[in-house]
This record gives sequence, structure tokens and C-alpha cells, in this order.
Amino acid sequence: MKIGRNEDCPCGSGKKYKKCCLNKENGYVPEEVMKYFRKVRARQEYLKRAGILVNYVKPTMYKGRKVFALGNKIYPNCPPNTTFHTFLIQILKEIIGFNWFREQAKLSLDKRHFISICFEKFGEWIVKNEKTAERVSESIWMAKPDGYTKSFFSLAFDVCSLIHKQKLPSSLLNRLKDREQYQGARYEIAIAAIFSRLDCDIQFTDEKSKSKHCEFVARHRTTNSVLAVEAKSKHRPGVLHQIGFLSPIDKLLSARMTKRLFNNALEQNPKDVPFAVFIDVNSPMTPDIPINDKPWVKDARKLVSHKLDSVPPQEYPLSAVFFTNFSYHYQTEKEAEQGESTGIVISHPKFPPPNPEFFEYLQGALNNYGFVPPIDIEQWPELAD
Repeated sequence: MKIGRNEDCPCGSGKKYKKCCLNKENGYVPEEVMKYFRKVRARQEYLKRAGILVNYVKPTMYKGRKVFALGNKIYPNCPPNTTFHTFLIQILKEIIGFNWFREQAKLSLDKRHFISICFEKFGEWIVKNEKTAERVSESIWMAKPDGYTKSFFSLAFDVCSLIHKQKLPSSLLNRLKDREQYQGARYEIAIAAIFSRLDCDIQFTDEKSKSKHCEFVARHRTTNSVLAVEAKSKHRPGVLHQIGFLSPIDKLLSARMTKRLFNNALEQNPKDVPFAVFIDVNSPMTPDIPINDKPWVKDARKLVSHKLDSVPPQEYPLSAVFFTNFSYHYQTEKEAEQGESTGIVISHPKFPPPNPEFFEYLQGALNNYGFVPPIDIEQWPELAD
């Protein structure tokens, strides 16, 4: 029997036949289904721009508790108001050690570790913003992080990203908890986490080896490309547990990148695979100055150019060098600015670099460093350009 287009659909959906099974019979996909998949694709592209190519499973509710997954482990007993961000912080506290945080809290401020200070300031930031922040739901709110909070969230996401890939050496974690070794270990974790989020397998090198060696070797799972990586962070007096007094801001901004730091990084080249160097300039951020006009960017490019001029074509020891400025610690209780970065991909290196598209994703990850995707809510913040 022929069914009229405007009659009720015999499937019992309550819709008219023309808007239900008639369309399905003709191979039509309902608009709500198309809308869902458009949303999924948009979020995937959004995460790609942020350098996140691995999957972080959206939490689910079970018997009144929230269930998270990280790496090969399930966390089934989280309070229902736990967000992805607070879950990451809970894992960070667990992996560093609750006793470590308790012992740090007993110390005077000048003896305490920067991570411990960030944790305390994070609590103050919550009290300051919770009542006036934008509400996502009755129990979830959003606010702009300050420098301490941004530092803390970034560390939590980095550590959990390495846990997600099951690649967090105990030796690296111990260095992170050591005041004197914190800065170098923190930057190494940041760069390793970026590569892990780009869906790379990370192989850390033997720290006990007396010979020169890079920090780790990354293998991109999709293209099977290999890249050896060295990471260096510039030390400054009075900053991040370094001995001395903090220089005035104008002096910090005009301080030149040392050749020694760059040359030391080059010495870690394994000399048998493509090699990339990452150097953090550890300088106050200058959001009002275009990236190409920043003093440290000009200085960094001169440094690389000078080295290029002294090496014959196709013998340059680098595939690429990236200079970053992930210095949220200077912003303390002020609203955190987005980190800064610039990359230089070498045209004719001794060893050809990975797929050029991979370096594009890598630069996107550096440009958006500090972004933690709120995978458990609908409303996401804007990314950096």
C-alpha cells in the first residue's frame, strides 16, 4: 500500500513519512546525524591545530561516579563534578607524591619547590574565581588562568600525556622534583609531551651514559619518520631556583641568546638520523610585539644563520631548530599570556627531515602550548592563531 508523504510514518516515530523512513529508504542521512559528525570532525581538526593527534577518552558516568581512562589504566571512582583538568591535577599529585606536597608545605617560601608554590597559588586562584566565573553547569565553571595556574595545568597535562603513552622515566620524574634540576627536566618533559601528543613513540636515551647524547628519539607512528631531539632551557639568575637576583624586565628582554647554549645542544647530535633542537629563551612575554620583531627571535635567527654560513651545503647537522618562550612563571598572579615560539626548518640538512606536514603540526603544537582540551564539556576556548 502506498504511503502518502505527509502521513504519519508507519515505524511509529511520530514524524511524517517524508521526514522519516522515506528519506532512509532513499539513502538519506538525517540532519541530526550529519550535524553530529560535522561536530566530531570540527573537534578533530581543532585538536590537530593544537598539536593533539592522540585520543583522550571522554569520561563517562557509572553508578553515580565519573570514570576516566589514561594510558592502560581506568580511574572509576572520581566525584561526579571532576573535570578533565582537575583529573589531570589529581594524577600529577599522585605521581609526584602526596607526601612530597605535604613536606613542601612545611618549608619557608624561599626553600619551597616551584611546583609546590604553583599548587598553593592554584588553590588561591580557585577561591578568587569560583563565585564570579562563567558557569558551564551547576558544578563546572571556566576562568582565565593566571601564570601560576597556567604553569600547573601545563605540567599536569604534560606529565599525563607521557603517562598516556606509558613513557615517563622515574629518573626524569626525580629530576623534576629536585629544585636544582627542575628547569631542565621541566622543559624536557614539555617537549617530550608535545611529541607524544603528536602520536609519536618516545624512546628516552640513557641518562647514565657518559657520551654525548640527545634527550630522546621520537618515531611518528603514522609516517614511521624518526627524529632525534635535544631540549635546552636558558637559566637566568633569580628565576626558577637559580642562584642570584632577578634582573629588571628591560634587561631580561634585551639579554642575548648565548652561543654556548646553542652549540651545546648541537653537540648532542647522534649523527645518524634527522636531528632537531628546542631551546626555551626563558624571557618575559611581549604579546604586543609581533613575533618577528621580538629581540630574542631576531637574535635566535642570527645565531642559526651564522652557523649555516660556516657549514658546507648538505652537511648542516640540524634538520630544524625551534625557539620557545613558555615562561608563564613571570606572570605569577596576572592573567597568563599565550606562549611564544618560532621555528626554522633547514633546507638542505645532512639527514632529510620527516614529512613537512609533521613539522606544520609540530609548530601548531608549540604555538598552542599550554592549551588543555576540555574533553568533558561542550564549550571549548579559542586557539592561538
